[in-house]
Amino acid sequence: MNIIEFAKTNMLILDGAMGTMLQAGLSAREIHLAYLEAGANVILTNTFNNPSDADITATVQLAREVAVGFDAYVLLDLAPSGHLLMPLGDLTLEDAYTNFKRQVIAGVAAGVDAIYIETMTDLREAECAVRAAKENCDLPVFCTMSFEASMHTFMGTDIPTMATTLTELGADFLGINCSVGPTEMKGMAAELMKWTHLPIVIKPNAGLPCFDGSKAVYDVSPEDFAREMEGLVALDVSGIGGCCGTTPEFIRALANIV
Repeated sequence: MNIIEFAKTNMLILDGAMGTMLQAGLSAREIHLAYLEAGANVILTNTFNNPSDADITATVQLAREVAVGFDAYVLLDLAPSGHLLMPLGDLTLEDAYTNFKRQVIAGVAAGVDAIYIETMTDLREAECAVRAAKENCDLPVFCTMSFEASMHTFMGTDIPTMATTLTELGADFLGINCSVGPTEMKGMAAELMKWTHLPIVIKPNAGLPCFDGSKAVYDVSPEDFAREMEGLVALDVSGIGGCCGTTPEFIRALANIV
């Protein structure tokens, strides 16, 4: 059953932060396993850093190996390029598209179940990623963007514009991740659902960070996170998970409320 059909009758429980766990000293294998054991039925590949084709192949194969024995989907994680598009920066739309296309083709060849585009702030870059995925594979495509408390991305995109543009472009799931915690994201999710018929996935941070020496510490506990996320489940979103600062304990708490 593909993930679109599964999501019609089941809640997608996505994993939590990868970077937070890597900084804690765990390997990608250990991280995937911890999230699966916590109850995640969707894990994202460790490919947020614009990897080479060989790295994508190895990373996808690792995630697939860990997922054996679990009823879970492995999604190719596509991140922003890290460059601003012209005229603000030096990245052309053609180059952005080509790079996303390369990653999609490598991920599909390695055996992912879907494409997961995340943490986008520039709608034009999100469009490039969605087009690259839709035009170069037949797998379901997720696209999530990051909105500030103002309900605009760092680059100025608002939720209605994001929703209508990416829905028309053919994305299969839309969503919001990062930037804020679950309390702030509830209103964003409600707004997003006004502007699209597509299933919605939500991955908030573990609240807001403060810095303890050289590392970020987040202000929401796993229990409080899950309690706030119950309100999002009540909105009938299709998928929930965690972004920066979340750990397997957060995902276990989410699985328990589901």
